[in-house]
Formats: sequence, structure tokens, C-alpha cells
Amino acid sequence: MRLAIVDRQQPTVRSSWACICNQPQRLSLALAPVRAALIAQPPVSRWGLGYIQGGDVLLVRTPRASTAPVDLAGPLTAEIKTDCAIAQAMRDEGSNVGGTDNTPPFRFRRWMFAQTGLDGELFSAEIAPRLLEHIPDYLRRNVKGRTPAELTFHVFLAMLHDEGNIDDANLPPAASRRALAATLRLVAAELAKAGKIDDKLGNVALTNGRSMVVAHLDEPLRLRRLWLTGERGERDESFRGYLLVSGGDGDPKDGFEDVPMDRAVLISRDLQLSFADLAP
Repeated sequence: MRLAIVDRQQPTVRSSWACICNQPQRLSLALAPVRAALIAQPPVSRWGLGYIQGGDVLLVRTPRASTAPVDLAGPLTAEIKTDCAIAQAMRDEGSNVGGTDNTPPFRFRRWMFAQTGLDGELFSAEIAPRLLEHIPDYLRRNVKGRTPAELTFHVFLAMLHDEGNIDDANLPPAASRRALAATLRLVAAELAKAGKIDDKLGNVALTNGRSMVVAHLDEPLRLRRLWLTGERGERDESFRGYLLVSGGDGDPKDGFEDVPMDRAVLISRDLQLSFADLAP
């Protein structure tokens, strides 16, 4: 068993977003009007984009620092066609946690996960081993890096494993929400035992490629309903999609709405959107 002990410096998220739609070939067009909200301002230590293509989770991760703004949606304007994506940029102040394995988002089979909070000190040698006890061996072997978010992701996967849902492609988002709520309660309990009751868990975005759950726990979380227009300027009702932006360096407007604190946005396979609290 390999124990994941993370760095004790705090990684700071500069920008994070998640989107899902019903027409992969048109997602980049739908994001075009709000591209400014998807740019991470420097300094950026590392960044990554995960997306679904052909039922597989594919990653574009850049562990190199940038002193220029990073367009997190840039790859989607090239040849990538996807109906589901999560992107995140990090700024590590004084941290030696780096490299591709520590660059979000994280994946396991068809699952993808990003989290904006949790500094390395929270998952010291005292806390990480207790959380690892809840994770089956085959999932522990998938932990490649040393970040709290990746470990939290695997606790979530363990919750799904316990319910026999980890490989259910059609798992309802409500079931994902319950597993996430249980995960966050467990992590919060371990933080409380360590006297870290004021530390922030951060916002969370997760998907299995068919549905998506995004939880608002700390920094602002904003939702935009994506649409396209036809040749005459009318709304194209054949296209549906959603974009959620967490944190960031500005105040996204242009059709964004605030997601209430301690609420989760649930988006089903047929792109039905609902809100739920994080209670069991």
C-alpha cells in the first residue's frame, strides 16, 4: 500500500469550471460568448482539462507554470469534440507539489473530479491514513499524486463502491450527490478531530460522463444556461447545455446566476437541472 502524504503548503485555485451539453460538435460555439470567464489570470502553476470522448475520460494537463493568462477552454476550440468537460487552474504559493499527477482534474474509469479547496496541511500524516482506511486497495492503487482533492475523490469512489454503483453508467445524479455528501461529512469529521474546523473544503465538480454534480461549499459558484441561435437570431431549441464557474478572478455576468451556498447542482443524462442540499 502506498500512503499519500501531501505537501503542507496551500494550493490556491485561480479558476475552475464544468460544462455539459447534448451536442459535442457545438460546445465550443456555445462557450464563445463567455470565454472571458474561463480564463485563469496569472500566475498559474499548473492547469488541466478533462473531457469525455467516445465514453472515455481524456486529460490535457499542463504542469508547467505560466505568467500569462491561461485559456482553460482553448483546447475545446481545436479538434476536441465533447459533451462534458471539467477544467481547473492552480496557483501554488510556496508549494513543492507539482507535476502531472498532482494536476487536476482527476479520473478513475469513467469518473472525473475537481475540487477547489483543501490545503495540503489538512491531509498531513495524521489525517490521510485515516481516510485511506475507507478506500479499497484497488482504488488506493489509482492514487498517483499527493493532493487532498485526489484523496477526497477516492473516498467518494469508495462510497460508490460500497453501494455497488461505481460502474453504473446511468447512475442518477441524486445517488452521486448522496455519495458526495457522505464523503464531505467524513472529511469534515476527520478535520474536526485534527482541530481544523475552520478549514474550507472548496467547491466540487464531478461527472461520470452521463450526468454531473457540482456543489457550492465555499467560494462563489455561478451557473449559466448555454444556448445557440439560428441564422435569423432565434434560439436554437435543439441545443441544450450548462456551464458552472467556480471562484475565478472576476465576477462573471452575461447571463450567469449565483448558486446558493451549501447546495448542489444536479444535471441528469437528459440535461434536466435541479438543485439539492448536501444532506443525506
